[in-house]
Amino acid sequence: MLSLEDGTLSGSGGVNLFTEAVTEPEIIDVSRDLFASGHYNIAVAEAFKAVDKFVEQKAKTKKTGASGMRLAFGHKKPQLVWTDRLTQSEKDEQEGYEHLFAGAMLGVRNPTTHEFNWIQNEEVALELLIFAQHLVRKAKEAMETD
Repeated sequence: MLSLEDGTLSGSGGVNLFTEAVTEPEIIDVSRDLFASGHYNIAVAEAFKAVDKFVEQKAKTKKTGASGMRLAFGHKKPQLVWTDRLTQSEKDEQEGYEHLFAGAMLGVRNPTTHEFNWIQNEEVALELLIFAQHLVRKAKEAMETD
């Protein structure tokens, strides 16, 4: 496995972009070396497993995957929220992110985990890693409900 001591690899634009764009330790720790080695599918799978694990722990639930995300962020009775959900925009944000988190598990985590080479393109992999990072950051901002 290739290790990036200084976070860069000369001659590889994708790795340099990774180093600049991906800054959350939960994503870096599980995907940097895999991405740098060209194991894009596995890098993406590990990143979305990290999102899943982070939300599971923060929401204090035993559920994972799409059902765990719906439980954590469900717009009717969420465990994790960003606002008081008083205005329509606040309600829409909660429901929208519920769908984004659940959709990420179904549309990205599951195929990359269960299929070989689902993601073979460096650019697509980087986009998905940045999306995983966004989800981790959003989950970090969430507050537990009473």
